[in-house]
Amino acid sequence: MKKNLLFMFAAVFMLLLQMQANPVNDTVTMGPSYANDVFYSMANGHVKTETRANWDIAFYTSRWSAGVSINDGSGVMLYTYPLGDVSAWSSVDVTAIESWTPLYNSDTIWEDGAFNRNALGHPDYGWGVYNTINHDVVGDSIYIVKLANGLLKKLFIERKNSVTNTFYFKYADIDGSNEVNEVLDVTPYQDTRMFIYYSLTMQLVIDREPDINSWDLMFSKYAAIVYDNTGAPSNYLVVGITSNNEVGVAKHHPVTPDFDDWTAKPLEYYRTPIGHNWKSFNMTLFQWTIEDSTVYFVETRQGDIYKLVLEYFSGSGSGKTGLVKELISLVSIDEPGIAGQEQLVYPNPASSGIYVKQQASSGQSIEVRLLDITGKVVHSSRFVQGGGDLYLPLDDMNQGVYLIETISGEKRSISKFIINR
Repeated sequence: MKKNLLFMFAAVFMLLLQMQANPVNDTVTMGPSYANDVFYSMANGHVKTETRANWDIAFYTSRWSAGVSINDGSGVMLYTYPLGDVSAWSSVDVTAIESWTPLYNSDTIWEDGAFNRNALGHPDYGWGVYNTINHDVVGDSIYIVKLANGLLKKLFIERKNSVTNTFYFKYADIDGSNEVNEVLDVTPYQDTRMFIYYSLTMQLVIDREPDINSWDLMFSKYAAIVYDNTGAPSNYLVVGITSNNEVGVAKHHPVTPDFDDWTAKPLEYYRTPIGHNWKSFNMTLFQWTIEDSTVYFVETRQGDIYKLVLEYFSGSGSGKTGLVKELISLVSIDEPGIAGQEQLVYPNPASSGIYVKQQASSGQSIEVRLLDITGKVVHSSRFVQGGGDLYLPLDDMNQGVYLIETISGEKRSISKFIINR
């Protein structure tokens, strides 16, 4: 049965290997003035291009999150109203707004939006306070939103019902006209989107992200902390690359172009491990230049590892980025019907041999089998665990995708690896 299941997926493995095992050149285009967000998959390339300016605020979809963000990349600004609490809704005065301190989304944590920047820690989430009895987050602040077109709106997030994953909020012109009361049910989006978006201008919910499992990186414009020559930080609009949740990235610099050791440093799982600093504007040449001797390794949401090298950046004329990507490890591909715990195999890809990290007790017998993608056993041996990682030479084996299965007592583990010379 196992052989048949493996054979069913052999063609998929081989196609993926043929398409991705060699370096692939690709381009990502954000458009003139970086007008679009581009969602990108390391495996499949371009996923979706979405106009950035079609939303103003966004709600993090996790049921137990209170994250609310603004569209800082399109110039939307947010201020906490400093002259009164929620009882001042009918008497908001924005005469001195230019002296108020704006709030920005975190450039490292997706969930930490501009509305959360005044948070004091649980149960205070910035815009509201968590009620331990009914699990609502109850709003306690009025906000002023300055839209990208310069118009001002006052906004009050009244509460979030965490049980039903529903936000209740209202907004209006500063003088109270054009008031809108909105009930936003996030439940339909909580498993398939990171955020659900809302346009105050159009009074409309905007579903703009592709399925969360379909993309790894987003090429975008956003506010980031930038340091001047004295080391002083400030928020500044930048163009860069952000990572989807559960996507890991490791930057290696300086390295040679053939550097492939993705295990040399830990992967980082936050919004901007790639960010915007991979490029800079050369005032002498009057063009963008790319940081040399730099390689990124990207772990997709499915667990595959890709090598990523950024080659060029066109600037605001077309907003185009050139890149080269290469599949390094296929460890995430699961074979339906094969039960077992994944184990660490390194290096992956391998050339002359692999190590297999084991947790078996010293002196315990371990059976090791290597299978090709047709399910044929190409090697079988038995070891007695001596406390270290197992080593298997591969000199007599051809290039390709293989499975390694280890059995120790009732424990069974299976992983994938590539032989690449």
